[in-house]
Amino acid sequence: MLTFATPTDETQAAQLMQPCLIRVVDNIRKHTETINWRSDYLEQVRWPGDTTPEQRQQVRDLAAQLQEASPPQAEDIRQQLSQLPAPSPAYELRLTQNTGNAPGAQPRSATLDVWELCFAVCFSDYRPLRPATVDATLLYDDGEVNWLTLDEKAKTLVEQAIDQAIERAMGQNSGMA
Repeated sequence: MLTFATPTDETQAAQLMQPCLIRVVDNIRKHTETINWRSDYLEQVRWPGDTTPEQRQQVRDLAAQLQEASPPQAEDIRQQLSQLPAPSPAYELRLTQNTGNAPGAQPRSATLDVWELCFAVCFSDYRPLRPATVDATLLYDDGEVNWLTLDEKAKTLVEQAIDQAIERAMGQNSGMA
């Protein structure tokens, strides 16, 4: 779960995450247009690690009931949901390269977590499981987004991440893990 070094980092991250997502997705599009790999986005749901299958089903059932509930019932359902583990959305970029018609050839694939890329852009020296600090260069002194710096950082990190993922996929398929 993402935690913040300070309340200011949390406030600034709320302001920056949408612009980061926009720049990351746009730079993914630009970079994947230059490579011979197909790109697809996959929407997934991530549950906290200790969530049981029964809890997952209970959340799904309550969410379905919420759609048709009266206002008093909806409040009760929301209260029940607040006591259960909550899933978070995850977006993955899957890159696939067809290896041709060679006998036994398997398509190569690589997967990147789009949110992790956004976090790497938004935060200084982002490391999962450590409190995040917003990259101060992404905001001007008046609090406005520095779009040029944001785009340059997103471009660099997206290209590096895609190129590294492809290198790993190529190494795995050739037996060089």
